[in-house]
Amino acid sequence: MNKKPIQDRIAEALADFQDYVFTHPIAKETYGNLGAALGASSSPQIIIFTGPTGVGKSTLARAARNRLLQYYQERMSLEPDFVPVVTINAVPPNGAGFSWKDFHIRLLHGQGEPLVHRKLLLPRQGSLLPDHGFETSGMEQSTADALRRAVEEYLRLRKTKLLVIDEAQHLLLVGGRQRLECQFECLKSLTIETGVTILLIGTYRLLDILEQSGQLTRRSQLVNYPRYDLRKGEDRKNFRKILGFLEQRLSMHIPTRLDVHAEYFYQKSAGCVGILKDWLARCLEYALREKAPVIDAAFAERFALKNRGLMTIIEEACLGEAKLADVGDDRLLDLLKNGVLLARDEPGPARNARRPGKRNPKRDPVGVVLT
Repeated sequence: MNKKPIQDRIAEALADFQDYVFTHPIAKETYGNLGAALGASSSPQIIIFTGPTGVGKSTLARAARNRLLQYYQERMSLEPDFVPVVTINAVPPNGAGFSWKDFHIRLLHGQGEPLVHRKLLLPRQGSLLPDHGFETSGMEQSTADALRRAVEEYLRLRKTKLLVIDEAQHLLLVGGRQRLECQFECLKSLTIETGVTILLIGTYRLLDILEQSGQLTRRSQLVNYPRYDLRKGEDRKNFRKILGFLEQRLSMHIPTRLDVHAEYFYQKSAGCVGILKDWLARCLEYALREKAPVIDAAFAERFALKNRGLMTIIEEACLGEAKLADVGDDRLLDLLKNGVLLARDEPGPARNARRPGKRNPKRDPVGVVLT
């Protein structure tokens, strides 16, 4: 008889389910694409890893990071100062816009960098201010430029190969196009000064980078992690397999029936495995707590996301997927031949460009008007 307290049993079951990692077709293909981008000797300076919210980007990126650490394990043991991968979350701003100063402080603290509060751009600061008393307010006194230089120096000295920035869409939370362009320049400058490859992980909002900065587009590579699409027969079949894997895992703790309601679970997860798994984890917790007889669609309904929230997720995914769609060669050639002003804005039948001042063809009146 299991004498463990119910709360301990619930915690163990949740840990078992949440730590359960399995390979599914889209994840396997995306992982291969991401690994190829990270491992290429001619890899771009910035890799944009994007997809809809809740699809599992952070989990897949974590697996790729761990694989890279394993690759460098021998060198790390021989060179204690070698830090091949640095990971940080881009925290959303608590004000008007994203703060690079806060970003640099968090990065340095996360890597155990000493004396972050003394990163000051003061001449001869060591001799002039040995005990300046900034212990309580040193962060506020630090300058953004000094912190940026400290980050660059850290990445160079540690010979860092990859800087992983999760939730990177928060970098774009700034006011105005000019400040948005500044964000792109900061990223470009960081790669140039340190030689590090930056992996940006975020939602389809990150695609705005490619629309706003030609230089960053040239220096970047896009890796997309798509959701399962109900309109594709192969995706429908693979999603049912995923439900089977999760059903089997949940059944180790409580009877579960998911496969018979496959379309319902697809609808309420928007085809995103991360959303599905988080949802089922909540179901498992409450089912164990309430000693429910089974987890099925009726039980799961209590913990599903509301339709209005799901609509927002799906709309964002559809808009991102539309941005990912490439244009045809005819539009590219049209732009090259006619320039920005005369090239057509939307896809459609090709038209002949007319010189400025030349009127559109139309039928002229003929004869006389009888009154």
